[in-house]
Amino acid sequence: MVTIGEAYSPVDGIVYSTNDVKVKIGDRIIAPAGALHLTESSLVWSCEERDSSISIPWPRVGVQAVTSNPEKCIYLMLDINLIWPGFYEGRAQNNGNGIGEGEDEEDEHDEGHESDGSENEMTEMWLQPATPQIVDEIYSAMRECQSLNPDPGAVSEDEDYMEAEEDELGEVDDMRNLQLDDEDKFADAEE
Repeated sequence: MVTIGEAYSPVDGIVYSTNDVKVKIGDRIIAPAGALHLTESSLVWSCEERDSSISIPWPRVGVQAVTSNPEKCIYLMLDINLIWPGFYEGRAQNNGNGIGEGEDEEDEHDEGHESDGSENEMTEMWLQPATPQIVDEIYSAMRECQSLNPDPGAVSEDEDYMEAEEDELGEVDDMRNLQLDDEDKFADAEE
């Protein structure tokens, strides 16, 4: 859960900290700059001047990257529609076809596209340090923190392979041993 509250600096599990980092959420720059703390469990941005902070747990960070738009900074995609009263009000929810929540109008021209409100549950965020030279350090620390918090629903290829049944493994071996000159295996293939 994203935590919003008074300004604070975490003391446990800190992997990286720096000051003078601006935050941009959606199309809004949150002013003034504050302190960025990357901990083992979350990303924390805190602004003493506005006596406010936000703590985002790593599982909520779906995408992270280094970008040069508008300048060299960190891009994040959060898997929630963030609402931070007084800072960022989020964006209107819609059902994928431009119709806001609470509107009963149905789109008869949907043409088979599934309209899933969960697709809109995301927020774009940028971290813009005053010194662009530290962007790579921040990104490296973020990757380290993300590795400490793997997606609990993800299954690695090794685990998937290890759980396969023996007859499935035999099929895999047969497929690995296919040769183009094996006429029996390709007898029904179209030319």
